[in-house]
Amino acid sequence: MSNAIFPTLAGLEYPVVRTPIFRTLIQQSTSGKETRAALWTYPRWKWTLSFNFLRDDSNNEFRTLLGFFLARQGAFDSFLFDDADDRQATGQPIGQGTGSQTAFQLVRSMGGFTEPVFAPHIVSTVYVNGVALSPGGWTVNAGTGVLTLFSPPASGAEVTADFTYYWPVRFLADDNDFSKFMNRLWEQKKLEFESLK
Repeated sequence: MSNAIFPTLAGLEYPVVRTPIFRTLIQQSTSGKETRAALWTYPRWKWTLSFNFLRDDSNNEFRTLLGFFLARQGAFDSFLFDDADDRQATGQPIGQGTGSQTAFQLVRSMGGFTEPVFAPHIVSTVYVNGVALSPGGWTVNAGTGVLTLFSPPASGAEVTADFTYYWPVRFLADDNDFSKFMNRLWEQKKLEFESLK
Protein backbone atom coordinates (compact mmCIF):
# COMPACT_ATOMS: atom_id res chain seq x y z
CA MET A 1 0.00 0.00 0.00
CA SER A 2 1.27 3.44 -0.93
CA ASN A 3 1.63 6.14 1.70
CA ALA A 4 1.12 8.95 -0.86
CA ILE A 5 -1.47 11.48 0.33
CA PHE A 6 -4.16 12.76 -2.05
CA PRO A 7 -3.32 16.40 -2.88
CA THR A 8 -5.34 19.34 -1.57
CA LEU A 9 -6.29 21.46 -4.56
CA ALA A 10 -8.25 24.64 -5.23
CA GLY A 11 -11.28 24.17 -7.44
CA LEU A 12 -12.93 21.43 -5.39
CA GLU A 13 -16.63 21.66 -6.16
CA TYR A 14 -19.48 21.00 -3.78
CA PRO A 15 -21.17 18.77 -2.99
CA VAL A 16 -18.55 16.21 -2.06
CA VAL A 17 -20.42 12.90 -2.07
CA ARG A 18 -19.60 10.28 0.57
CA THR A 19 -21.35 6.91 0.46
CA PRO A 20 -21.20 4.02 2.99
CA ILE A 21 -21.44 0.65 1.24
CA PHE A 22 -22.38 -2.63 2.94
CA ARG A 23 -22.73 -6.09 1.41
CA THR A 24 -25.82 -8.13 2.38
CA LEU A 25 -26.88 -11.57 1.18
CA ILE A 26 -30.69 -11.70 0.85
CA GLN A 27 -32.54 -14.95 0.27
CA GLN A 28 -36.28 -14.93 -0.29
CA SER A 29 -38.47 -18.02 0.11
CA THR A 30 -41.54 -18.77 -2.02
CA SER A 31 -43.73 -17.46 0.82
CA GLY A 32 -41.99 -14.09 0.59
CA LYS A 33 -40.14 -14.40 3.90
CA GLU A 34 -36.62 -13.02 3.74
CA THR A 35 -33.45 -14.23 5.36
CA ARG A 36 -30.60 -11.73 5.42
CA ALA A 37 -26.93 -12.19 6.23
CA ALA A 38 -24.56 -9.25 6.63
CA LEU A 39 -21.36 -10.17 4.81
CA TRP A 40 -19.39 -7.13 6.01
CA THR A 41 -19.18 -5.91 9.61
CA TYR A 42 -17.87 -2.51 8.53
CA PRO A 43 -18.71 -0.56 5.38
CA ARG A 44 -16.50 0.49 2.58
CA TRP A 45 -16.73 4.22 1.99
CA LYS A 46 -16.89 5.80 -1.46
CA TRP A 47 -16.02 9.44 -2.20
CA THR A 48 -17.00 11.30 -5.37
CA LEU A 49 -15.15 14.56 -5.96
CA SER A 50 -15.48 17.13 -8.73
CA PHE A 51 -13.04 19.89 -9.59
CA ASN A 52 -14.60 22.78 -11.53
CA PHE A 53 -11.16 24.16 -12.39
CA LEU A 54 -7.65 22.81 -12.45
CA ARG A 55 -5.11 25.40 -13.60
CA ASP A 56 -2.31 24.35 -15.94
CA ASP A 57 0.00 27.24 -15.09
CA SER A 58 2.36 28.01 -12.22
CA ASN A 59 -0.29 26.64 -9.81
CA ASN A 60 0.11 23.19 -11.45
CA GLU A 61 -3.21 21.81 -10.13
CA PHE A 62 -3.98 19.98 -13.37
CA ARG A 63 -0.57 18.33 -13.58
CA THR A 64 -0.57 17.57 -9.85
CA LEU A 65 -3.88 15.69 -10.00
CA LEU A 66 -3.19 13.99 -13.33
CA GLY A 67 0.29 13.01 -12.18
CA PHE A 68 -1.09 11.63 -8.91
CA PHE A 69 -3.61 9.48 -10.84
CA LEU A 70 -0.92 8.28 -13.27
CA ALA A 71 1.48 7.40 -10.44
CA ARG A 72 -1.23 5.21 -8.88
CA GLN A 73 -1.75 3.51 -12.27
CA GLY A 74 -5.49 4.02 -11.97
CA ALA A 75 -7.08 1.52 -9.58
CA PHE A 76 -3.85 -0.44 -9.10
CA ASP A 77 -2.12 1.40 -6.26
CA SER A 78 -3.68 2.63 -3.05
CA PHE A 79 -3.16 6.01 -1.40
CA LEU A 80 -4.20 7.95 1.70
CA PHE A 81 -7.07 10.44 1.76
CA ASP A 82 -7.32 13.20 4.37
CA ASP A 83 -11.08 13.71 4.72
CA ALA A 84 -11.53 17.19 6.21
CA ASP A 85 -14.85 16.10 7.77
CA ASP A 86 -13.74 12.76 9.23
CA ARG A 87 -10.10 12.72 10.29
CA GLN A 88 -9.80 12.99 14.05
CA ALA A 89 -11.00 11.46 17.28
CA THR A 90 -10.80 13.03 20.74
CA GLY A 91 -11.22 11.01 23.94
CA GLN A 92 -12.08 7.97 21.79
CA PRO A 93 -12.56 4.77 23.85
CA ILE A 94 -10.37 2.03 22.37
CA GLY A 95 -10.65 -0.69 25.00
CA GLN A 96 -10.53 -1.82 28.61
CA GLY A 97 -7.51 -3.14 30.40
CA THR A 98 -7.28 -6.79 31.43
CA GLY A 99 -4.14 -6.52 33.51
CA SER A 100 -2.07 -8.15 30.75
CA GLN A 101 -3.31 -6.75 27.41
CA THR A 102 -1.10 -4.07 25.87
CA ALA A 103 -2.38 -3.93 22.24
CA PHE A 104 -5.54 -1.98 21.33
CA GLN A 105 -7.04 -1.34 17.89
CA LEU A 106 -7.67 2.35 17.22
CA VAL A 107 -11.32 2.95 16.34
CA ARG A 108 -13.55 5.89 15.59
CA SER A 109 -17.20 6.25 16.57
CA MET A 110 -20.01 7.98 14.73
CA GLY A 111 -23.54 8.11 16.15
CA GLY A 112 -23.25 4.84 18.08
CA PHE A 113 -21.41 2.98 15.28
CA THR A 114 -17.74 2.11 15.80
CA GLU A 115 -15.25 0.92 13.20
CA PRO A 116 -11.47 0.35 13.10
CA VAL A 117 -8.98 2.98 11.98
CA PHE A 118 -6.34 1.43 9.72
CA ALA A 119 -4.20 4.47 8.82
CA PRO A 120 -3.48 6.57 11.93
CA HIS A 121 -1.60 9.79 11.38
CA ILE A 122 -0.71 11.23 14.80
CA VAL A 123 -1.64 9.79 18.21
CA SER A 124 -1.18 12.84 20.42
CA THR A 125 -2.40 11.52 23.79
CA VAL A 126 -3.37 8.19 25.33
CA TYR A 127 -5.32 8.06 28.60
CA VAL A 128 -5.86 5.28 31.12
CA ASN A 129 -8.90 6.02 33.33
CA GLY A 130 -8.70 9.67 32.20
CA VAL A 131 -5.03 10.12 33.15
CA ALA A 132 -2.73 11.01 30.26
CA LEU A 133 0.24 8.71 29.78
CA SER A 134 3.69 10.19 29.36
CA PRO A 135 4.56 10.88 25.72
CA GLY A 136 6.35 7.90 24.26
CA GLY A 137 4.51 5.43 26.51
CA TRP A 138 3.10 3.71 23.42
CA THR A 139 3.82 2.80 19.82
CA VAL A 140 1.42 2.72 16.88
CA ASN A 141 1.51 0.49 13.82
CA ALA A 142 0.79 2.91 10.96
CA GLY A 143 -0.32 0.06 8.69
CA THR A 144 -2.87 -1.57 11.01
CA GLY A 145 -3.86 1.09 13.55
CA VAL A 146 -2.88 -1.10 16.51
CA LEU A 147 -1.66 0.94 19.49
CA THR A 148 0.68 -0.89 21.89
CA LEU A 149 1.21 0.39 25.43
CA PHE A 150 4.51 -0.30 27.17
CA SER A 151 2.68 -1.19 30.39
CA PRO A 152 -0.60 -3.08 30.53
CA PRO A 153 -3.50 -1.14 32.08
CA ALA A 154 -5.14 -2.58 35.19
CA SER A 155 -8.16 -4.81 34.74
CA GLY A 156 -11.25 -2.71 33.95
CA ALA A 157 -9.28 0.48 33.28
CA GLU A 158 -10.68 2.45 30.34
CA VAL A 159 -8.19 3.25 27.58
CA THR A 160 -8.95 6.29 25.41
CA ALA A 161 -6.95 8.28 22.87
CA ASP A 162 -6.75 11.53 20.92
CA PHE A 163 -5.56 10.98 17.34
CA THR A 164 -5.84 11.93 13.70
CA TYR A 165 -6.11 9.50 10.82
CA TYR A 166 -6.20 9.06 7.07
CA TRP A 167 -8.39 6.79 4.95
CA PRO A 168 -6.58 4.11 2.90
CA VAL A 169 -8.29 4.22 -0.50
CA ARG A 170 -7.90 3.38 -4.20
CA PHE A 171 -9.37 4.88 -7.36
CA LEU A 172 -12.43 2.99 -8.62
CA ALA A 173 -11.47 3.21 -12.30
CA ASP A 174 -8.40 2.78 -14.44
CA ASP A 175 -9.44 5.81 -16.49
CA ASN A 176 -10.59 9.34 -15.67
CA ASP A 177 -11.76 12.15 -17.95
CA PHE A 178 -10.13 15.56 -17.72
CA SER A 179 -11.85 18.22 -19.86
CA LYS A 180 -10.16 21.39 -21.10
CA PHE A 181 -12.73 24.21 -21.18
CA MET A 182 -10.43 27.25 -21.64
CA ASN A 183 -6.78 27.93 -22.29
CA ARG A 184 -4.84 26.36 -19.41
CA LEU A 185 -8.04 25.48 -17.51
CA TRP A 186 -9.23 21.92 -17.03
CA GLU A 187 -12.02 20.29 -15.05
CA GLN A 188 -12.57 16.83 -13.61
CA LYS A 189 -16.25 16.09 -13.06
CA LYS A 190 -16.27 12.68 -11.39
CA LEU A 191 -13.24 11.40 -9.51
CA GLU A 192 -14.23 8.37 -7.43
CA PHE A 193 -12.29 6.35 -4.89
CA GLU A 194 -13.19 3.78 -2.24
CA SER A 195 -11.80 2.85 1.16
CA LEU A 196 -9.83 -0.34 1.67
CA LYS A 197 -10.09 -2.85 4.49
